[in-house]
Amino acid sequence: MKKILCIALAAATMVGCGNKAAYTITGESDKFAGKYAYLQVEKEGELQTVDSVAVAGNAFSLKGVAEQPYSAYVVVKDAGAERPEFYTELFVEPGQIAIEEVAGERPSFKAVGGALNDAMNAVNDKLAAIEAKMGEGADNAALEAEYYAALYAAIMDNGGNLLSQNILRNNYYAFEPQQVIDAIALIPAEAQEGFANMKSSAEQALKVMPGNPYIDITEVGTGDQPQTLTPDGKVLTLKSVVENKKNKYVLIDFWASWCGPCMREVPYLVDAYKQFHSKGFEIYGVSFDRAREPWLKAIEEKDLDWLHVSAVNYWDNKARHDYAVNSIPANFLVDCSTGQIIAKGLRGEQVVEKMGELLK
Repeated sequence: MKKILCIALAAATMVGCGNKAAYTITGESDKFAGKYAYLQVEKEGELQTVDSVAVAGNAFSLKGVAEQPYSAYVVVKDAGAERPEFYTELFVEPGQIAIEEVAGERPSFKAVGGALNDAMNAVNDKLAAIEAKMGEGADNAALEAEYYAALYAAIMDNGGNLLSQNILRNNYYAFEPQQVIDAIALIPAEAQEGFANMKSSAEQALKVMPGNPYIDITEVGTGDQPQTLTPDGKVLTLKSVVENKKNKYVLIDFWASWCGPCMREVPYLVDAYKQFHSKGFEIYGVSFDRAREPWLKAIEEKDLDWLHVSAVNYWDNKARHDYAVNSIPANFLVDCSTGQIIAKGLRGEQVVEKMGELLK
């Protein structure tokens, strides 16, 4: 039975009148036989069905009106099934849109037709070409940089349209704060509200870029657990560590025991601490753990002998907002003599290398 939301009902009455905003989405594949095709949109974190139709033979057709283009999914599955067998991300826009099968080991499909869909396919083709070069023996770091450079170029080239917005929303963490701000500036005024938090975070991130003064951490948590408590329950502010005359450099390290990438960084931090702590290197670890037990266990078992604070309340963390931390691990290196941040995002051997330069 065909299920249509109000938006689709209204659209259906206009399609036959030659409306310039009318769209037709078609698909044909023997993989679709006996199934249903659904046009779905994401609202408040859930998929809602705009339209659905039984596949006739191997083909389906979904029709409606899109006064403004919007992001959606075409999902093909058995009637009543929870999980789709096939799905395609697309932009619903006026005109003819075809769901076409893409050759490959696994069945996949893409939407062809319409300016936004064709632009998305061009971006995906470029990214796929870069991904194909990755692998053993390749300079994967350089290729990853090329990958995200291509993504950012796509954002800027598409001038703040829906494709540009989707790429930014899904990949903003990979870009520099000023890049994010510049990209948001291209977005039409009526869509700016949806990027307000991202813009605020990017603006805050600019304040903790190298060359800026560090921000004191006096509260890690919020609400009922605001204090920067050490494992033994004492308050330890960042300022007290930076101003300690024994310390020349302090690495603010945001981490958690449940974070795999964080734990993979541990051996490098332990090595740096053993080599340079006696020369004035200190680490101020800010944990995003949810409970004390795993936090304390990681400190003990991994020999994390530096300073630690946590409110053990996960991401509900004031320090995270102050330092615009959207993913972990994250770190900031402070020069105690000036109070300035001199480096950020040091990974792997970079910590030892940096401290070797500074504390010769």
